Amino acid sequence: MESLHLTTQDITWIIFVTLTVALLWSGAHFGIRMIIRRLEARGRKPVVLPTIRKILKVFVLVLGAGLISYAFLDHEQFAAMNQNILRVTWIAFVMMATIIVSAVVSAFFERRIKATSARDRQDTTTYKYLNSLATVGIYATGIILTALAIPAARDLATTALTGAGVLALIIGVAAQEAFANVIGGLFIAFFKPFRLGDVIKVTDTVGRVEDLTLRHTVINNFQNKCVVIPNAIINKEKIENYTLTEYRTCEFVEIGISYDSDIDRAMTIMREEATAHDYLIDNRSEREKKDGKPVVDVQVIGLGDSSVNLRAWVWAATYVTGFRMRNDLYKSIKQRFDREGIEIPFPHRTLVHKNLAAKLTATPAAHNSHIH
Repeated sequence: MESLHLTTQDITWIIFVTLTVALLWSGAHFGIRMIIRRLEARGRKPVVLPTIRKILKVFVLVLGAGLISYAFLDHEQFAAMNQNILRVTWIAFVMMATIIVSAVVSAFFERRIKATSARDRQDTTTYKYLNSLATVGIYATGIILTALAIPAARDLATTALTGAGVLALIIGVAAQEAFANVIGGLFIAFFKPFRLGDVIKVTDTVGRVEDLTLRHTVINNFQNKCVVIPNAIINKEKIENYTLTEYRTCEFVEIGISYDSDIDRAMTIMREEATAHDYLIDNRSEREKKDGKPVVDVQVIGLGDSSVNLRAWVWAATYVTGFRMRNDLYKSIKQRFDREGIEIPFPHRTLVHKNLAAKLTATPAAHNSHIH
């Protein structure tokens, strides 16, 4: 191995690059940290600056190492080193630009969400989904631009394009569900079957919509548990939206009484208990009020095998209050029925054992023949 011969010019170059790198690294480290502290003192949380500071510090060190290496290289190797430094610079620039553009786009959508949340939650849902979609698109573009600067990545892409047909088939099958969720999210964001904050029912899940992402929708049910449902499934299911156009909801309170009970008295009890509840609202029209229609309508809806089935229509301001009112009424009506002798029947079953019945039938005949 040949010994290194450093000239005075090379040593001067190394010292100059080292001092410059130290100054740039200190400026990136301490300068950006000072800006972050000032923003935090004003109550603002800088999200992008810490990542930008890390990228700049690494870039300065790598760039400094590359510039110092010029002192140890032959002139024939300068061209290769120039390309490497340009690649590093390009990668650092793309990474910082990706982060900054993503932050600017996210800040734009966040401002739009805050500006529209008070008056139109439909726009809020759309902006939130578009924010997620734009963020993914920006980072995907940044990854592609970064890969173009790496020769190995370009060669891999060229090789992949050779078998593009097979690769497209494999990716299409593997990502079919993922694409279905993304398209499902687009349909939800633009056609708006529900919005953030709406109370909806999907399959057996009832709750408030908390979040809409590229893949799934998050629903917080009334047990305070977050249920994650893929967007593709939601698009296939029937959705009941309790707050799409009208917050008021009608609950059914259905109770069966025995055939021996007083039907009119039972209907009166159900009407009185429902009318006395705090969550009940008067949903009658002006004409219905003039005609004397009661606030709570109670009707006989069927004659069962062992019960007369009654139903009360009770209105509440929201689905949540209606759900609680219905549960309260089942309890209070049951207690009133017990006090006033209204029976709520339950099924009875009679079991007959065939062999035992045959023996009981044959015994009297055998006994009579013995007497004669």
